[in-house]
Amino acid sequence: MRRFIPILILLAACAETPPAPEDARLAPEAAPIDLAFCEGEPFGDSIGQPVSTIQGRLPERARVLGPDDLATQDYRIDRLNVFVNDAGIIQRLTCG
Repeated sequence: MRRFIPILILLAACAETPPAPEDARLAPEAAPIDLAFCEGEPFGDSIGQPVSTIQGRLPERARVLGPDDLATQDYRIDRLNVFVNDAGIIQRLTCG
């Protein structure tokens, strides 16, 4: 019986996990949103650049968020979120 336990463990490790349901919905923050909704299309190629290069041209409703910044949890499709690292380099852009 002791010889079969390692074999059972190996077989269990090879078992397939069931695929995710096709109708699984993404959370709003994970859903891909077109940056046109929040006037962010002109800034799509600015990832990796300092935020200072675009800060004067950002839409009125835009907000720049650092890693430790607090932000409201309200979801506004017309607001551009610019996420930066500690050095002020743009990491990602989202609407919301």
